[in-house]
Amino acid sequence: MNRFFMLFPVLLPFVGAIAVRKLKKIDTRTRNILYEAVVVLTAASVWALILDRPSEPLTFYSFTDYFSITLRLDGFGSFFAGMSSTLWVFAMIYAFSYMADEERQNEFLGYYVMTFGVTMGICFAGNMITMFVFYEMLTLITIPLVVHEYNHESMYAGRKYAIFSFGGSAFAFIGVVVVGVFANTTTFTLGGYAATISQIGRDLLYLIYVITFFGFGVKSCVFPLHSWLPTASVAPTPVTALLHAVAVVKAGVFAIIRLTYYVFGASFLNGSWAQTVVQIVVMFTVVYAAVKAVKERHFKRRLAYSTVSNLSYILIGVTLMTEAGMAAGLCHMLFHAIIKISAFYCAGAVLKKTGREYIWELDGIGKVMPVTFACFTASALSLTGIPMFCGFVSKWQLCTAALSTGTPLGYAGVAVLICSSFLCALYMINIVIRAFFPKRERDHFTRHPRSDAPPAMLVPVCVFSAVNIFFGLYGQPVVDLATKIARGLF
Repeated sequence: MNRFFMLFPVLLPFVGAIAVRKLKKIDTRTRNILYEAVVVLTAASVWALILDRPSEPLTFYSFTDYFSITLRLDGFGSFFAGMSSTLWVFAMIYAFSYMADEERQNEFLGYYVMTFGVTMGICFAGNMITMFVFYEMLTLITIPLVVHEYNHESMYAGRKYAIFSFGGSAFAFIGVVVVGVFANTTTFTLGGYAATISQIGRDLLYLIYVITFFGFGVKSCVFPLHSWLPTASVAPTPVTALLHAVAVVKAGVFAIIRLTYYVFGASFLNGSWAQTVVQIVVMFTVVYAAVKAVKERHFKRRLAYSTVSNLSYILIGVTLMTEAGMAAGLCHMLFHAIIKISAFYCAGAVLKKTGREYIWELDGIGKVMPVTFACFTASALSLTGIPMFCGFVSKWQLCTAALSTGTPLGYAGVAVLICSSFLCALYMINIVIRAFFPKRERDHFTRHPRSDAPPAMLVPVCVFSAVNIFFGLYGQPVVDLATKIARGLF
């Protein structure tokens, strides 16, 4: 396929969103059809590129010989692009229904679609500088989505999100510059090239890796840089699902995987003090965020803390610095996106139908919204790691990868995953029990008629729940694909 076609999924969402926003005297139904058409065409172009990847990169702007804006699609980029583009098609359908009664719908949907293009830019980035440019653009394009309500809470959340994100990017840029100058390249190469840098010592390189890790760790919510995410849960649910499951936080994880395996190199970092530091931090983040989720009483914020914990599940695999660890991290990267977007959409349906935001207000809601909470139950069981759901598959891969290292921190990682799964059962399945089996005196929905979410909300949730179960039963192809990517065979 012609390499210039790689520009299409990056530019089409921008051009399409701007064009639709400029149309006057257009009814809501036509506008939604046009936005969905832009997203579907973009997703189709992404999959066309994945199935027939261009062999040559596309450089369309160059600062110096090694600081250039270059697009190139490899196996790892294909994995993230395929995941994001598929989820976005259904996310738009949900957003149309959720935002139907909201103000500034056209503005919201325009930014929502443009975020798709920026995310594809991150997926298609051929080097560190290109990824960094789109990474910064992702922050800029999602700030209007976070502050959409323009009230005190959303404005505060937007400011906090911006400060954390731009602050983290400043630290990440240190790694981009140092590697580019001393390695004379920023191109992503599986295996990395930090070992070829002889101008500066290893310990200084390890320090630069740790600094850059924490810089990108803002978006992947590594402790203590995580607090912006629960605060951002005040945004409309299509945004929080986007932030917590697909684009923003997964872009942070994506950047850390690129940094670890494609720039510095797992063999260079394995056994170093830098590996020990990041492993300890991500393991602490898993348990800390899970405990915070157990204590949290707000529905969406509890899910936000769960996201913080599960992002570091992925990073436990990544920081093992092994092929098996990377493959396990990729599996959880995909499966967590499916699980969590479904869970957030269930929470959004509850908020839209009943206005209930707190968990103690949900006692008995299962009989009023049975389909919604059946889907939420599937998400809760999967996130806990119950067999026959996809969450079990990725957690099993993470545990086996950690055990295979034979190191004390690898064994500690398994203990952390088991402990976190127990805490996950407390904070997720507790909601299910309260929804379907409330105490009689606490049933808030005794006299409420059955009134589930509208079809446009239920369809995406049901699809994601079905995919959750499907991969729980037939997850091996995903494991095999992730293994091939980790080995550079795809």
